[in-house]
Amino acid sequence: MSKKFIKQFLPKRLLPRLLLIFLVPLIIIQCSVIFFFYDRHWEKIVNRFSNIASNNINLIINQYQINGFNTAKNIAGKLNINLRIEEELQVNSKIKSPLEKKIHETIKSRVNKDINIDFNKNFVSVFHGIDNGHLKMDFPRKYLLSETPTIYILWIISTSLILSLIAFLFLRIQIRAIFRLANSAEEFGRGKKIEKFKPEGALEIRSAGNAFMKMRSRINNYIDQKTSFLAGISHDLGTIITRIKLRLELLENQREIKDIKKDIEIMQVFLKEYLDYSKEIKITSFVKVNLQNIISEVIQLSKFKKKGIKINCSKNLFVMTDKNSLYRIIFNLFENACKYGDKIEISAKKQDNKLKIIIEDDGPGIENQFRKKVFKPFYKIDNSRNLNEGGSGLGLSIAKELAKKIKARIHISKSGKLKGSLFSITLPLFN
Repeated sequence: MSKKFIKQFLPKRLLPRLLLIFLVPLIIIQCSVIFFFYDRHWEKIVNRFSNIASNNINLIINQYQINGFNTAKNIAGKLNINLRIEEELQVNSKIKSPLEKKIHETIKSRVNKDINIDFNKNFVSVFHGIDNGHLKMDFPRKYLLSETPTIYILWIISTSLILSLIAFLFLRIQIRAIFRLANSAEEFGRGKKIEKFKPEGALEIRSAGNAFMKMRSRINNYIDQKTSFLAGISHDLGTIITRIKLRLELLENQREIKDIKKDIEIMQVFLKEYLDYSKEIKITSFVKVNLQNIISEVIQLSKFKKKGIKINCSKNLFVMTDKNSLYRIIFNLFENACKYGDKIEISAKKQDNKLKIIIEDDGPGIENQFRKKVFKPFYKIDNSRNLNEGGSGLGLSIAKELAKKIKARIHISKSGKLKGSLFSITLPLFN
């Protein structure tokens, strides 16, 4: 419980954490130095100055009582003390600091006479009552309070601030290298081409950067090999299928020819989807997209456009995203809904700074235990999803991968309105 409570107040980012690690010990050390200096050194000096001042006060008062005012004034002048007689007692200031209190207590305890002390801006005045008024002794303030400790403390603080600023600049350079590595990894994960990344910073950060570049090279080589392999297979099979179609034209049994042609068309769809899945998904650019136009285009180009389709989307609903990727996501989810339902509803709405697109149908729905698995390549729930439906099991997988590239999320639930499946796409309005 205590660890969770402490973590709430700790910074989440690396740079503030490093600054905290640097500054906390520095502040503790500086406070300790200032405290011990004040307690051991400053108070001793002030106490010593107060004792000297007390001896001088006793000397001046005794000389005044024995030899008179002039003699006392001459002695005071030699001690750099201004001596005069005041008719009235004028003590205006109050004791403000612990050091003034220390001086006041020390002088009071050391001087065996009735005195009053007044702390002014430039002087410390000591009053002693006499027959015709008060004997006033003005000590220069620096006589009792040294300026050296104040200068020392200011020097410590200013030096610490300068060193902290220098440390911040160096830490920022190191953190910048980590941020660039993280951003490059993020862009690579989203399918973007990385051109200007160069490992920099400390040796450990450069090692991580070099490891990332080697990993990127291996992954790109693997993707290229896989794409070339599947493209070759698709090309070879496509050639064979074309030859089969040409030979079918020479056959006479039209019923069998029709069935064979249907199987060939399904094979061609499969080959196309396999090839699309094998290709590396690339994001071209993020542009301002009118969502209603994309939905209308999806429906017009779909072979299921004659089904009962309802659209609930504002004409002025725009989003910054990759147009082709969003189109393919909506198209795949819409085709999936049309395969298993007769009524389909597509709606879109804003939620805070996000856009939510909902595609629901009146089909059999998808049970909870299958909702994560349906996004796996080639996965089919049951026998009802057979080859005659024309699906390869890659449509939802492609939609899921594209959603990751544009920072969108796809969620499956049960439709409360149509009682079938509900696919929701959530993506930021501004990417």
